[in-house]
Amino acid sequence: MSEIRVLVVTSSGASSAAVVPVLAAIEAAGMRVRAIDVGGAGGGDAGIADRVRRALLGENAERRLRKELEMSPPDAAVVFDPHAAIALTVARDQVPQIASPGTPVIAVVGDLDPAAAWANTDADRFVAIDELAAVALADAGVEGERVLVVGAIGERAFAEAGPQDRAALRARFKLTGKVALVEVAGLGAEQTSQLSLQLSLLDASSSITFLFDAAGDVEAAAVLRRQVPALGLKAKLFGASADQALLWRAADVIVARPRPEVVSRVMLVGAKLVALVDDSIAGSAKAAAAIEHRRRGIAAKGLLFLASALDSAFGAPLPVPSADGADNIADIVAAVAADKRGVIDERRMAAQAATRDRVRAANAAAQAVAATAAMPGDLEDLGGGGGAEAAFDAELPDKAELERLRAEVRERVAELTRSMNAAREAGFKFAAEAKAAIARGQADEAVQLEKRGDAERARMHALLGELAALESELRELEAVSRTLDSLPRTPPQATRGARGEPDELDDDFASPPPRASNLDDALAEMKRRAGGASGAPSATTPPVGKPGVGAPRPTPKGGKTVEDELAALKRKMASAPTPPKKK
Repeated sequence: MSEIRVLVVTSSGASSAAVVPVLAAIEAAGMRVRAIDVGGAGGGDAGIADRVRRALLGENAERRLRKELEMSPPDAAVVFDPHAAIALTVARDQVPQIASPGTPVIAVVGDLDPAAAWANTDADRFVAIDELAAVALADAGVEGERVLVVGAIGERAFAEAGPQDRAALRARFKLTGKVALVEVAGLGAEQTSQLSLQLSLLDASSSITFLFDAAGDVEAAAVLRRQVPALGLKAKLFGASADQALLWRAADVIVARPRPEVVSRVMLVGAKLVALVDDSIAGSAKAAAAIEHRRRGIAAKGLLFLASALDSAFGAPLPVPSADGADNIADIVAAVAADKRGVIDERRMAAQAATRDRVRAANAAAQAVAATAAMPGDLEDLGGGGGAEAAFDAELPDKAELERLRAEVRERVAELTRSMNAAREAGFKFAAEAKAAIARGQADEAVQLEKRGDAERARMHALLGELAALESELRELEAVSRTLDSLPRTPPQATRGARGEPDELDDDFASPPPRASNLDDALAEMKRRAGGASGAPSATTPPVGKPGVGAPRPTPKGGKTVEDELAALKRKMASAPTPPKKK
């Protein structure tokens, strides 16, 4: 088997507490590592200044990564920061995959509370340190099937110390009673003095053995040598020692600032953490809250609360040591690199499935809308049941969306064509190499080459099937486009009233009032319109009493009303001479 090549992408936003152990584990597994630092293109907050900085540096980072992927395509890539992961996946998608199937990207999420920006990346696998971090990634929008839980990411010495028996280690180092390890490295002389004074105020300080980890801090060690005997504490001091991880494992409680490396050490050795929240450390309050949420520690917001926090920590049960996350990540990288073609095909198939769903939806909507404007022919069922309602509710697909879909499908056709040609050429190549190996008498090598050639030919046939499906999708989009062109400009509105919606034409086609049936009715209508005389109002006259309504109209000029004119007309008709009869 050829050597696995791994590209590790770091940035200013990648924590060294996660990068160093993962690099060491990958190299220890026998893989060849090449690291690239994209600097300020990764890291930072969501502020405007950070976004502008990342935008300016991101293009340069993408060019560097694209050149690296083109010149020496790795079998897998590992990234530790979401913004660097975005630059890496963008560069990966821009590299034409002709000679190789592509580079799968593995995102290492080493935070207890992952950032939501991880959902914007297109990594193939995400590794989280525990189940709560995996759930946070899923809530942010990362697909759950891509997330793998690996355990805490820390130094190998602490991971190997986790399975050690705590009682045996205490007997080895002559530790009695309760054991609390206090990390004083980096605190300075003043804070170290205040911390030791607070520890002496504990009610049960005489039954507690304190282990002070001073590492390379000479000032803190000098303060402890001078002050601890005067305070009467039962304590031991160590620094840069080969037994550092074992001493951490021997302790029940760890008192330290919640830095990333401290959190990983505490999880690996299975101890309780009393987190000293320090404003000088970015994200310390957030890390302390995450530790409390996992019931792996207690936050002490100031040295004055240290005594109560220690009492609570000693009273709680000890957590189980975490698995070695760095070692598990190395195994995942090896597995992904060995099956990189399958991982890349998985991502491609998911994208094609999403495009296929959009094509089907556009086709169904166009057919449903076209059915509402079709010429009536055979018997149609106009009843309910969802068919007619779905056809009426269907919205016309957007022409611009159809063009975008067609461009996307054509791009996938071109990509699959290149991959299919590459698989065919690889199959021919392996077949020729197998024949050459047989000619040299190397039967075992020939068998392996023939298997690889068969795999390439099988992949070529699978890609041909995918190409046929994409061609079918293109035909569907063409049919949708023709359907849209054939539809009338104004959709039919005949079903509006049937669906209970107001009909806009009801007022225009309102039935006229009934005509008068005889002369008396016509006269009554004339009286009503003229307002009538000063007599009693008719049945249709509004009631008197409201101002401006039903009041008698003024008498016309000459003192005559309509009734007077009608009476005069009747008298004139009665006094007219009778015409002579015809002989």
